[in-house]
Amino acid sequence: MLLSILLLSWLLKRFRQPYFSAYIIAGILLGPHGLHLFTDVTTIAQIGSLALIMQMFFIGAEIEVPALLKNIRTSAIGTCIQLVLSFVFMAAIGHQLGWPSNRIILFSFIISLSSSAIILEYLHQNGEINSRLGNLTTGILILQDFLIVPMIMTLNFLAHGESNAGQLVLGVAVTILFVGVLRMLMLNKKVLIPGLTRFHPDHELQVFIGLLLCFGFAWMTSLLHLSAAMGAMFAGVLIAQTESMKWLDRTLIPFRVFFLSLFFVSIGLQLDWSFIRAHAGLIAVLVVFIFTINSFINAFVFRLLKETWKNSLYAGALLSQIGEFSLVLCTVAKSLNLVDDMSFQLTLAVISVTMLLSSGWVSIIRGFLFRTAIRKA
Repeated sequence: MLLSILLLSWLLKRFRQPYFSAYIIAGILLGPHGLHLFTDVTTIAQIGSLALIMQMFFIGAEIEVPALLKNIRTSAIGTCIQLVLSFVFMAAIGHQLGWPSNRIILFSFIISLSSSAIILEYLHQNGEINSRLGNLTTGILILQDFLIVPMIMTLNFLAHGESNAGQLVLGVAVTILFVGVLRMLMLNKKVLIPGLTRFHPDHELQVFIGLLLCFGFAWMTSLLHLSAAMGAMFAGVLIAQTESMKWLDRTLIPFRVFFLSLFFVSIGLQLDWSFIRAHAGLIAVLVVFIFTINSFINAFVFRLLKETWKNSLYAGALLSQIGEFSLVLCTVAKSLNLVDDMSFQLTLAVISVTMLLSSGWVSIIRGFLFRTAIRKA
């Protein structure tokens, strides 16, 4: 696996493609539908989930809280508009295809969730994570992740005709608490965690403290039926605001790289290559449709938020893929019998392919915008 990642990364780097494309391709080649070197997909997928938690922890450590909160209201408006437009597009398509309302709602949810892992890593690599555009995009991604709770509750209601109001109240309460703590961090700018200062000179123990906070917050948010990745991001924000722990995210970079690669490898391992070959035409049409529609929707949203057309088109391309939490929604829908096996496999394939081709699509849009800017100059 390491040799494959190394060779593919070297090859794709020559074409200026991000490393996560090499990781996904490595998973496809080595998985149960490729060379059969890895067949225990479930274990690899669980390791990938662990990697996603660590990735969100490191990203949280790099977020500038004041800049993020400054744009949180704008991000909330953008998220709502995006969700409404996604529903309108899917309703129009579903009406033409004769879909029932529950399928229209499901696929509206699926296309509205982008990949935090891909987008935030892309912004990080390009030094844009703390720009205005980066803060708006990060805010939208955070709010999208919080929306996974009411989305799953809606799917349960569509399947059984009932919902858990207590869970919704709990989710709203945790969201308010999260925003409140962020505001406190913005005002105080420093965090004093009781008992942590005594470990200030001991970096070895601080590594375990940092990892404990990462997985501890992830565990607590998962118990509250929220995203475990969001809990890890919150822990990263706390670490970044703690003076004695600021060095931690830089020290654990090798862990970040390795576990992030496992996350994307796990996506490739789960791709059924024979299914993709058998339905290549349909998948290609759907992937192009998803990229086009999502790019248009998100570019329109960012334009409404008073971004320039150049930034809006770039942001639209960044948010055009379908993300990892859409995989969660698809799995939940399958367990609730809201989709059949064919629709389930097709949706998984389309989600995975959009994640794989996301960097190419963004590079095309960004290259076009860059060349246009040069010509005008």
